[in-house]
Amino acid sequence: MAISPVLHEKIREHREPRMTATALAKYLVLLPDKQNEVLHDSRYAAQPITGKYTEAFAALRTYNCDPRRPPSVLDEVKAALKRKELDRDLRPKARDEAARCREAIELFQARENAVGLRAMALSVAPRFAPLDIEGVDVSIRPSFIRQGIIPSIGPRIGAGILRLAKTPDPDDCKTPKTRTVREDVRREMARYMVAMMQLLLEDQAAALGLGIPHRDLCFVTDVRLGETVGPATDHTARLRAIRSACGQIATLWDGVRPLPRVLKRD
Repeated sequence: MAISPVLHEKIREHREPRMTATALAKYLVLLPDKQNEVLHDSRYAAQPITGKYTEAFAALRTYNCDPRRPPSVLDEVKAALKRKELDRDLRPKARDEAARCREAIELFQARENAVGLRAMALSVAPRFAPLDIEGVDVSIRPSFIRQGIIPSIGPRIGAGILRLAKTPDPDDCKTPKTRTVREDVRREMARYMVAMMQLLLEDQAAALGLGIPHRDLCFVTDVRLGETVGPATDHTARLRAIRSACGQIATLWDGVRPLPRVLKRD
């Protein structure tokens, strides 16, 4: 009788198909061999003790949802993070996370004019339920709800994601060609994430009392790129691609087997 492999204690197996919005966007832009990695790592996922950039996200949400955009909000958080970096009583991981958050806030400040959030009326997004797309539970977590006026239509709402993650890092490249490739991957991922937010709002905005959604008010602000990305010109085709990919993922899910790197070592 075959013995089932034992997973490492820090790995959690998701028996039902599920993905984060970032993982699904990555799946959509990568070649098939890399898609298999995303599929594997979504089924056999590491369990983070705490999320990355937690304090940076909180500070940047507070700042951007205040119409005044007071610099003191970010300056006070950066000062507190600097103190954590220098506190030898904290664990190295905590000090590293403080440095990561401070760097992300400083990067946002340097690129604030380029990303264009100042002109937007933003509020903190509520927590949405996972969205079932063709049998896959997709976790989509907008940072903001955006209020706006669509010409000839009227008041509508959208959602926005603030992306701080480095991977794939456009600033860590040896050649201009590699940088361009990584920047293009991030833009493509952002366009798919915008399409996912449209699907999310169409499914849940009414129940949450948020208003009537419109895709033109959805966006991803990628701090690493220094850009805010909106709907693509082929937006409708991307909606079809998302549904098709999720159908494929749901079909493949049960056949995904754990790789040695997620197994418990003897």
